[in-house]
Amino acid sequence: MLIPPEALIDGCMRTLLEAVLPDVGSRFARGQLYAVADVLQNLRDRIEPKRAPLEEEARSAGEALARVAAVLGEAGRADLAAAVRDAAAAAPEAPPAERAEALERAVVEAFAQISALPAERAEPARRALAAHLAQQALREVALLKASLLTEISKG
Repeated sequence: MLIPPEALIDGCMRTLLEAVLPDVGSRFARGQLYAVADVLQNLRDRIEPKRAPLEEEARSAGEALARVAAVLGEAGRADLAAAVRDAAAAAPEAPPAERAEALERAVVEAFAQISALPAERAEPARRALAAHLAQQALREVALLKASLLTEISKG
């Protein structure tokens, strides 16, 4: 699940202004902190998530949902298969963030749909969804930059 950039920036702003600022003693350092906060505040509403990860997320979710619908159909549950297909089809084509979000909601719903099947019949659908979620986690980790924890721990 991708966290909206606005939420990340809001959290950074709160941390800087509520937790860091009270402990900054020098006037120069306080000015620098306010300058960073000002940049973040102005950047917040100008950031647009990259399309490629969102498009890959939507593609992966769509494939998993198609597999779930097939498994449900093979199990004789055309009604549940149709519900999964309909949820996937209802996802808007654009913007990419809204499409990926809608398909992720459909993935959650697909888990509910396959719960109506006996465990052995539901297993292929669960595997398809699990593979999507595993790839989602890997995609998100791949976007992370090298950690600054060493520098952070030195203070």
